[in-house]
Amino acid sequence: MANVIEDVTCAGCCCVCDNIQITTDGTQILNVQTTCSQGRSWFEQFGQTDPLLPLIDGRTVSHSDAVQQAVDLIHLSKAPLIWGMSQSSTDSNRAAVALADQIGATIDTAASSNVRALQQVGEASCTLGEVRSRADLIIYWGADALLTNHCHRETLLAGHEEFPRTIVSMGTKTPESSEDVDKSIQVEAQNTFEVIWYLRGLLKGIDFHEGESAGAYISDLKELVSLIQQSKYIVFFFGPEFKQGHLSHRDIEALSILVREIQADRRCHTISVPPASDTKGVEHVLAWQTGYAANVNFAAGYPRYFPIEFSASQLIQRGEIDLCVLVGAQPLSGLSKEAQKYLTEVPTILVGPAKVDDLDLNVYIPTGVYGIHFPGSIYRIDGTPLPLRGLVSTNLLSEADVLTDITSFLKQTPV
Repeated sequence: MANVIEDVTCAGCCCVCDNIQITTDGTQILNVQTTCSQGRSWFEQFGQTDPLLPLIDGRTVSHSDAVQQAVDLIHLSKAPLIWGMSQSSTDSNRAAVALADQIGATIDTAASSNVRALQQVGEASCTLGEVRSRADLIIYWGADALLTNHCHRETLLAGHEEFPRTIVSMGTKTPESSEDVDKSIQVEAQNTFEVIWYLRGLLKGIDFHEGESAGAYISDLKELVSLIQQSKYIVFFFGPEFKQGHLSHRDIEALSILVREIQADRRCHTISVPPASDTKGVEHVLAWQTGYAANVNFAAGYPRYFPIEFSASQLIQRGEIDLCVLVGAQPLSGLSKEAQKYLTEVPTILVGPAKVDDLDLNVYIPTGVYGIHFPGSIYRIDGTPLPLRGLVSTNLLSEADVLTDITSFLKQTPV
């Protein structure tokens, strides 16, 4: 019998829309009512998990054998790393932190550069409700995927009719949906820091000549400053393109300083945007579990934080890990290409709903999908936690259950 479920939360991307209508018969999803192709693709994952079987070096094994092999590899490890947790629920993130604590591992997230910057200068953020209801100037800097997201645009349009709003796109290329953008400013990624400093100078009344290079046209920056000075509520969405490079934390620091100066006479906030298929959350869980939101190491028996020493990509590239435990549906997201290359040289365990074809896994333990097979909670782009529902049944365990099994087995069989 078909059952229609209203207001379902989608964990397909960082927008985490919670107004999806799903039709299900209890064993499969019959229909998904959403305007987002990415959301539809995410809900289709339910049909991709049941055929998956546990693997050891490519051989099909039982779940218990896979867990035992994972435990054996952990016992042999002296410097393990836990990474991933994209599109994972809060329960999964907590279980990953507990495992890291148990085995003395380093645990890191793709939000490392953002966390490092905001620890230095702080963050002024807001909810999407405030953006929708109050923001009269929205600036997307290196966040084209969010700007072109249909569901995100629909969210902002609700309440838009009450006041005029200006949309500005900044980045290396013109956005695909240019009809929704009032102004587009070309900024090369390597010049982000310089452009922010020019904006700070212009806001303070310093006059720059058009010939002076800022990685962007001075006339465009002057027009943007004029828009800022005419607005009452400004919001910067800064995305993956903005956060590129090993000094990206300095760009984020500079943007936070710019926002703080704008706040002297008007409201201004920032919202960090992860890659298109990623969600937020693990950094929040790490913060309230350990006191640190990224780059956490438990080798000393307690959590320690060092932004460079315990960066996952840096650890892998320096050959300072001897085991990697990957968790979630997008386990390699956020790792540098060099790190992904070196990752093939160490034993690897994957716990998640999708196998990584480009990686020779020593152990693969498949799981169901949060928000499709299991209930839970997940964080929206603005840091708001939202509930996930279990819509259809599965024979697979959740990520949290598998990680908890490994942790419990390790406690019973100490080295």
